[in-house]
Amino acid sequence: MISKDKKHDPNNRIKAASLAVVAHAFAFAISMFAVIVLAQEPDQSGQQPQVPPIEQADQLTSKATFAIYFLPGERNYDVNLRHQFGQIGAWIGGLYATRGSSQGRVGVEYDFQHQWLLLIPTLQVATNGAVMGSVYSELGTEYYGIVGYSRTNLRPFNNLTFDPNDSVQIGLGHKISSYDKLYAYSVIDVRLHTHQQDTHILWRHRLDDNNGITIDGLYKSGNTDEGNYIRNVRIGVYYDRPTWFWKAYYDPHVIFTGQTMVRIGVGLKF
Repeated sequence: MISKDKKHDPNNRIKAASLAVVAHAFAFAISMFAVIVLAQEPDQSGQQPQVPPIEQADQLTSKATFAIYFLPGERNYDVNLRHQFGQIGAWIGGLYATRGSSQGRVGVEYDFQHQWLLLIPTLQVATNGAVMGSVYSELGTEYYGIVGYSRTNLRPFNNLTFDPNDSVQIGLGHKISSYDKLYAYSVIDVRLHTHQQDTHILWRHRLDDNNGITIDGLYKSGNTDEGNYIRNVRIGVYYDRPTWFWKAYYDPHVIFTGQTMVRIGVGLKF
C-alpha cells in the first residue's frame, strides 16, 4: 500500500482555504456590525447637557399658593395667584381672618435684568386703601449686593414676607450654581422709629434633579406695638418640586406683636 502525505492532500488544502474564507468573512461581519452600532449612537460631543426638571421649574410662569396661618385661638387663610407676562409680573390674592380684618390685594412688578444689574420696582394695593411701593435690586453676577427700599401710606398692609413695610433692605449673596445660592440681608425700619430689624440668612440647595430646598433663618429685634424691646429668631423651610412646593414657618413675635404664628402653605407651578 502506498500511504498519502496529508500535507499535500488536495482535500486538506480545500478545507484550509474554506476555513480561511469563513474566518475573513466572520471578521468582516464583526467589523461592519461595530461600524453600524457606532453610527447609530448619538453624538454626545455636540449635545447640550439637559437641564434638570427642578431647574426648569424656575421658567414656569404661573404659581398658585394656599396658606394657613395658625395663631393662638384662631386661623387665617391666604390665597395668592401669580403670573409672569414676560418682564411684567402680576398677582391677586386675599387674606381671610377669622378674627380681625380680612384683606384683598393686587400687585404688579417689572423685572429688569441687564448683565450685572437686576432691578424690580413693585406696586401693591389692598382693599382697605393701603398702598405699598418698593424697589429691589441685585448688583453683581456670581457675587452680588442687595439693596432695596419700600414705603406705604401707613395703612395696615398684609405683607407676605412679614418684614417691616417702611424700610430699607441691604445684603450680600453668592450664586453657587445655576440653582444653589447663599444670601443674607437685613430689612430695617427707617420711618416709624421702632428700631425693628429682620436679618435673614437663606440657603437654597438642589438635592437632586427633582428636589430642592431653601432654609430661611431669621433674627429679629426691635420694639413691639406695646413698646417692649424684643429679640427672637424665626425659621422657615421651602421644599421645591418641578410642579409643586410646600413651605412652613415658625415665627415668634410675628410682625413684632406678642403672638407666635405657625404658617403652612402649599402651591402649584404651571
